[in-house]
Amino acid sequence: MKSFIRSYLQPSFVLSAACLLITAGFISYFKSHHGITLIKKPLPLKMPFDQLDEKLLEPYKVLEKSKIDNKDVLESLGTEDYLQWIVEDTTVDVMSPVRNCSVFVTYYTGNPDQVPHVPEACYTGGGNQVESSSSISLDIGDVNMPGIAKGEKIPATILLFTRKTTEIWQATSEFPVIYFFKVNGKYKGNRTAVRITLGDLTSEYSYFSKIELKFFNSRGIYPDNRQSIEAAGRLLKVLLPVLEKNNWPDWKQVN
Repeated sequence: MKSFIRSYLQPSFVLSAACLLITAGFISYFKSHHGITLIKKPLPLKMPFDQLDEKLLEPYKVLEKSKIDNKDVLESLGTEDYLQWIVEDTTVDVMSPVRNCSVFVTYYTGNPDQVPHVPEACYTGGGNQVESSSSISLDIGDVNMPGIAKGEKIPATILLFTRKTTEIWQATSEFPVIYFFKVNGKYKGNRTAVRITLGDLTSEYSYFSKIELKFFNSRGIYPDNRQSIEAAGRLLKVLLPVLEKNNWPDWKQVN
């Protein structure tokens, strides 16, 4: 019995126990005095993406709405709140490489996983290779929206992929993908910035939404980075106010 008690009086055990008690007391104190919240409450969308009126995107025309039927793919995505549309810019030439755009928007809330679903992982998993990655700013004009000052640019990431083919007569094609996030009421351009924002313990709620764009035309021709960035600015000037008004939660109101 004495040896059993003696083992719990070893300095290493006493020090570990003391650290745990101090940490628990520290968290308890700050939770009561500074409003720390470790377990976040879910914050649902104002309206499901499925119910979004596509006419609100004019002059962009919705050509296709896709749903993920594969349960494994949906499980890896980590959410059932998503929008996967192909839209057409009716204001540019039919053969323009930015005539069409694949728009993929996902939404996560509560205590979401730490942003696992990004194009770097998804496209390379499909056999593509990342040639370059750059931080960019997307100009959406003087649109007034929550989370960004009027005239301020949207931070984003642009990736240039190559799709290699085993057919010797087909050339390797390159295509850009642009993505960014809306997280707890703010726009962020990369996964690290999202994780930092999600680490804020002062709010009861937490969410993030990823917006992903890939431009192309009906002949499968892709734009270069510059063309993609310019086209993304035009599209987001229409798309983001619609998502802000109809789908994403009002962060200021809930806080």
